[in-house]
Amino acid sequence: MQNRNPPLKKQRTYEVVNLNEVEDKRENFTNINSLDKMEDNKIDTDLYSRQLGTYGYELMNKLIKLNILIINVKSVGLECAKNLILSGPKSVCIYDNDICEISDVGVNFYISESNVHNKNCRSDAVLKHLQELNNYVHVYNFKGEIDKNMLEKFDVVVACDINNNDIIKYNNLVRSIKTKKIAFLCCNIYGLCGYIFVDFNNEFVCYDQTGENVKSCNVSKISKESEGKVSFDFDKSAPFQNGDYVKFTDVEGMTEINNKIYKINNLQKYTFTIGDTSNFSNYIKGGICTQLKIPLKLNFHSYEYISKYPLSKKVERKEIIINDTIHEEIGIPDSFIVSDYAKIDMSNQLHYAIQALKWYEAQNNNMLPENYEEEVFEKIYKYAVELNEKDKQQELNQSVEELKKEIVYNVSRYCKSHIAPVASFFGGLLAQEVIKFTGKFMPIYQILYLDFFECITSTEPDMNEIKKLNCKNDNIISIFGKSFQKKLNELNVFLVGSGALGCEYSKLFCLLDMCESNNNGVLTITDNDNIEISNLNRQFLFRREHVGKSKSHIASEIIKNKNKNINVQSLETKICAENEHIFNESFWERQNIIVNALDNIQARQYVDNKCVWYSKPLFESGTLGTKGNVQIIIPFLTQSYNDSYDPPEDSIPLCTLKHFPYDIVHTIEYARDIFQGLFYNTPLNIQQFLNNKKDYIQKIEEEGNNATLLETLQNVINTLKEVSNQCNFEFCIRKSVELFHTNFINQINQLLHSFPIDYKLSSGEYFWIGQKKPPQPISFDLNNEYVTEFLLSTSNLYAQVYNIPSCYDINFIKEVANKIEVKPFQPKSVKVNIDEKNLNNISFSHTSEAKLIEDYCEELLKIETSNIKVTPIEFDKDEETNLHVNFIYSFANLRAKNYKIETCDKLKAKIVAGKIIPALATTTSMITGLVGIELLKYVNYYDYIQKYVKLSEEERKKEKDILSYFKNAFINSALPLFLFSEPMPPLKTVDKEYDELMKGPIRAIPNGFTSWDKIQISIKNGTIKNLIDYLNEKYTIEVNLISVGNACLYNCYLPAHNKERLNKPIHEIYMQITKQKLPDDKNYIIVEASCNDQDLVDVLIPSIKFIYK
Repeated sequence: MQNRNPPLKKQRTYEVVNLNEVEDKRENFTNINSLDKMEDNKIDTDLYSRQLGTYGYELMNKLIKLNILIINVKSVGLECAKNLILSGPKSVCIYDNDICEISDVGVNFYISESNVHNKNCRSDAVLKHLQELNNYVHVYNFKGEIDKNMLEKFDVVVACDINNNDIIKYNNLVRSIKTKKIAFLCCNIYGLCGYIFVDFNNEFVCYDQTGENVKSCNVSKISKESEGKVSFDFDKSAPFQNGDYVKFTDVEGMTEINNKIYKINNLQKYTFTIGDTSNFSNYIKGGICTQLKIPLKLNFHSYEYISKYPLSKKVERKEIIINDTIHEEIGIPDSFIVSDYAKIDMSNQLHYAIQALKWYEAQNNNMLPENYEEEVFEKIYKYAVELNEKDKQQELNQSVEELKKEIVYNVSRYCKSHIAPVASFFGGLLAQEVIKFTGKFMPIYQILYLDFFECITSTEPDMNEIKKLNCKNDNIISIFGKSFQKKLNELNVFLVGSGALGCEYSKLFCLLDMCESNNNGVLTITDNDNIEISNLNRQFLFRREHVGKSKSHIASEIIKNKNKNINVQSLETKICAENEHIFNESFWERQNIIVNALDNIQARQYVDNKCVWYSKPLFESGTLGTKGNVQIIIPFLTQSYNDSYDPPEDSIPLCTLKHFPYDIVHTIEYARDIFQGLFYNTPLNIQQFLNNKKDYIQKIEEEGNNATLLETLQNVINTLKEVSNQCNFEFCIRKSVELFHTNFINQINQLLHSFPIDYKLSSGEYFWIGQKKPPQPISFDLNNEYVTEFLLSTSNLYAQVYNIPSCYDINFIKEVANKIEVKPFQPKSVKVNIDEKNLNNISFSHTSEAKLIEDYCEELLKIETSNIKVTPIEFDKDEETNLHVNFIYSFANLRAKNYKIETCDKLKAKIVAGKIIPALATTTSMITGLVGIELLKYVNYYDYIQKYVKLSEEERKKEKDILSYFKNAFINSALPLFLFSEPMPPLKTVDKEYDELMKGPIRAIPNGFTSWDKIQISIKNGTIKNLIDYLNEKYTIEVNLISVGNACLYNCYLPAHNKERLNKPIHEIYMQITKQKLPDDKNYIIVEASCNDQDLVDVLIPSIKFIYK
């Protein structure tokens, strides 16, 4: 029977907000997010905003119509279902009539021991939990027979961890349906390895292989020759690749090239060729070259075929025309996806091992072997060898020179074990592949094999250790052993963050039975954020009733309910220097493992510094849309996060934002700056002036003369005069109309006055070329949707700032606006400062600024301000009714019209202005799974690591390199790309004959020290002189500077320091300078010393742990 759910909820989009009804919505705000008020087939942008940042509306509109069947929800299937439901398809049906087993409890977050006791079938056990994930998705189970008629109802069929005969049966049934094309995917995991197979049927078209934004550049020259050479401007690396297709627009002179498609060849740093241009007109100037997304046609094969012929002998690639559109068509690849170049043929090895295992399963009544059946493993190995030999004779690409017995044995021995991290990784990836059926992102074509065998050593396992105990931890025990499980139980883990990554980590730690109270283990979770609506799309532990509550507290409660043994301490404390009285010495010392689930660099750096100081392992990760990374940081063996973190993103030049935008991002950022100035900075200045006029004037005069200050004063005076004379909504409308004319007419005319269209530089080159687009003023058209939205949002924002009652009657606003007279444009007297070598360095300044500022200060004091009240407002991207995003959206698009830039939707405006980081539940699941696997490795190899780090370099060469077991990772599931690599060793500070930074030689003491090393000195109440003498005696070096944090305690070149501080205790000097009390539980301070040797060569030494009590 099919379980029935409540009626499907309806979704809405940001686009359908009727501005005329905003006032009603503000009065009854609770209805705005009411599920029952939403329209059919629309998308809730509050819930899906982070996901939409990656997927876009086109994919989402397809996704919300998909009906998906998932067969088997033991482990991977459950993870796949969870991630898909969070993503928002139309419906998800689960089919799993198997009775819950005790081992399911340790891998399936929604199966409890009571489900096992009550002999519930899996689909019944998990159904209610899955239904709670997303009210917009119809989630139900099915218990009848799977046949052709049943499958016809679905768009995608997903089979997880089922036997080979059923895979072939279901796949062939799906392919036999001719009424529509249905996707079939399957995924099986076998202990520490697994595979994903994808079949999107024949003639599947992927319209966007990467999901990246289309790139464009400005043309600076096109030659006339048989291989026409295009020269382009781009401020970073080349935006294109050889073989890309591009279209030209707005080229002057050589107009024949406009709106034509060309293929890029011979790409160089700033040039490429496009074929014969010899018969075209001469190029004059201008032009934009835009990358085109070329659809890719793929013909998929059945699993039955791919299991025998997973690779072709040669990849066939050709161009075809479909409906007058260029498509590419490629055949089956000739090699597997390589994820780890240290194991180049691992996928080939796994192919034979898994196919041989499937053969045995079919021979053994669809039963897989237990982990102790050595004779069976040998039988499987021999059959795998036989398969490989047949393929070698046919010279098939999947064959290997020699099949490795160890790999076949590992696949076979652990094939019945399902562990949570592996299920999490494959479940996230599988869900992402399902979503690719919408046509966006390149699907796995057609099979992917991956393994994590580095988790275990190559030695023979202790059979007594890995014997199952008929308990929830049997999946872990059957691979790693009982002793290993006890180590997990005893761990003290610090999880920093309880957002998307944090929820997944909490789930993994819960399933792995880590941090048990009975074994003195503790899981500490801290997060100072509360739950928001937009979190629910990927932070799967939270529900709508949790909105506004603490993330860490709710996450802790939920995993405690799942696992009564776990000992969780939840905190709402921000991890930073101000809270070191909470995260103190004893706290850090008792942690075994630190896991970061953070979304900002500053916090990551802080935690990394602590882990380096306290010699704690750190598991670092991050996601961005379909991309994710994992970094493993092990004391004394690897680089720390601060050794290798990514540099900050490039900022947009101010000149580009203010005068020469060429991308919609520029106009959105400029609109955000205007919002900040109009509705926060100027009101704040007025507020400060009203609070204390004398101090404000004094501050203004001290700042001196500059264009920004002049503009601020002008805005403050004009606004104060206007508000004092007229404080009603008509004033707000007039201000909005004037703002329109200032930004979209007058400023544009002023720029064109300073730089006319035909303006040339001293070199004779046109000014308006390349990325500099000549703007044009736009008319104040009250029938234009951007103009009306601009007036509505701007006037109401002014009303909010100046405490005037709001008005959402657009007809009234338009009527008043139409009557307002605005002075025609008159060029201002400005001085243009231009650097022709760097055209990004252009500035405009007013003349006689000093006099104007002086006059304004006098004028300010004369204004009557007794009845004026202002309220600065800060930008809020998430509150729909405040019209903040509406202002950004309308302003940015009006400015885009000025510069002939393609406009954007509200979601784009919201994402850019609100600095929203695109995020997906699927990527989060994959990344946390990979971190979980590395964590298992660390626990398994902990004893060996402790011995290894104590060995000398020569001794280490004789041992197995422990770092080779661990893997940093970078993934981009859109491509799909998986890169696993050994962590880099720590950076060493060494002697140098010439150092670029120091501009001379340097010495390192000890030579080759790393950030993990420290010098420990213990002197009770030790003075500056004690420290200097110690370093001089031990290392024969002179100390020049001593500092603690940002405080300089001693400078040998200052006589006062030598006289007053030399004989004072270091900790007393620190407290005297910083006026901070040192913590009672800490008996040392961290000291940095700048030194030189007797030859005056600079000497670098590690940080000093100076124990003073």
